[in-house]
Amino acid sequence: MKRILAACSIAALLWVGVGLALPARAAAFSGFGTRTASEQYGQAMTFTVSLSGGAPDRLELLLQFGSDPDSTFVAPVAASGTTATYTWDASADYVTPNTPITYQWRATTGSSVTLSPPGSLLYADNRPGLDWRSARIGQATVHWYGGAEAQARRFGDLTSGAITRAQQTLGHALNGLIDIFVYDTKSDFFGALGPGAREWIGAATFPDIRTVFMWLRGGGSDYLDTALVHEVTHVVFYDATLNPYHDPARWLNEGFSVWSEQQNADAAAQTVRSEVSNGLFSFDAITGQFPIGSRGSSLSYAQGATMVAMIIKTYGAQAMAGIAAAYRSGATDAEALQAGTGVSADQLYAAYFRSFGASEPQPVAAATLGPSVVQTGAQGGSSSSAPSSGAAGASPSPSGGSPAADAAANAVLGYVALGVLVLTVVLGAFWYRRRVGRANG
Repeated sequence: MKRILAACSIAALLWVGVGLALPARAAAFSGFGTRTASEQYGQAMTFTVSLSGGAPDRLELLLQFGSDPDSTFVAPVAASGTTATYTWDASADYVTPNTPITYQWRATTGSSVTLSPPGSLLYADNRPGLDWRSARIGQATVHWYGGAEAQARRFGDLTSGAITRAQQTLGHALNGLIDIFVYDTKSDFFGALGPGAREWIGAATFPDIRTVFMWLRGGGSDYLDTALVHEVTHVVFYDATLNPYHDPARWLNEGFSVWSEQQNADAAAQTVRSEVSNGLFSFDAITGQFPIGSRGSSLSYAQGATMVAMIIKTYGAQAMAGIAAAYRSGATDAEALQAGTGVSADQLYAAYFRSFGASEPQPVAAATLGPSVVQTGAQGGSSSSAPSSGAAGASPSPSGGSPAADAAANAVLGYVALGVLVLTVVLGAFWYRRRVGRANG
């Protein structure tokens, strides 16, 4: 009995010892705690979260950019104990200032997925020296710094009229307020536009975030007033034609904004008439992007504005409202134009070119490529079938095209192959004899 008790005591001690030697059970993720997000324009956006109970098997940060995002950026994040941090390098990956960002943390442990409540961050232009002040004027909020208050407020007043006129023509109200940021210096302005901005720009619009950027030194007061109306009209047009399928024709978007500057296209018509002898653009050619050159760019804007003027004059302002409504329902460019005017897009284009006495642009025929011909020397047929040295697609043979040279090369290759075969047989026999000798010994 004593032996049994002693054995049980030893077993108990061993069990306790083993328990002490085993590592402590790892803490298990049990939810998200405090979440924070901060930004420094042009440098970084930083997102942090606390992890109750420890890190999950997999942790990700989900980011959506803009007020109406159509995609989600998924960033894997390495947790450190009970906290995790993700940093967006804004110096390398440009984000437009005033972009609203929605973020959400996602944790996966085994088959269990946990999502944090969504958070928001406004990526503001908070560079040192930009002491922004703001005022709500009509359907716009104007932002300025330094001594630009008077001009900023003027922009706000002009915006109210531009919005009202565009809404009436397009038959659609704004979906929300417009933000207008007024920059005093060139470096401040182009620092907001980011890489790739063309140096001649004095104003820019980002309709998806409902934001207009203005540079006070970008031109005279008349230019700035006109540019402001043009840019604000883009936001109204964006709202009036918004659909999940495609952007409206570029010439229509820009053309309507140019027409809206003065509610006519008289100056644009002069540009078009001056270019008739050089040939006008097909509207299909300026549906996506405009040419970069000064002639191509100015003509594209002018054609768009004069087409809008023709539509309004011929079919009434309600035609533009019909076109916008068709876009909102997902119509193609041709379907939208017909919905608003009652005639096909081809008929509309033909009438436009006739009004300027211009020939309607025709597609350029694709060049025909000749067949590829490869010379193979003696094995490829007689020399009389080979093309001449000046024929398209002709290419020299590797040996220079001489049958004798090809034959010599083939003979050398044959001798080399035979030598390799003999060497292989000799080495194989030697290896076999040694293996047999070892087996017998």
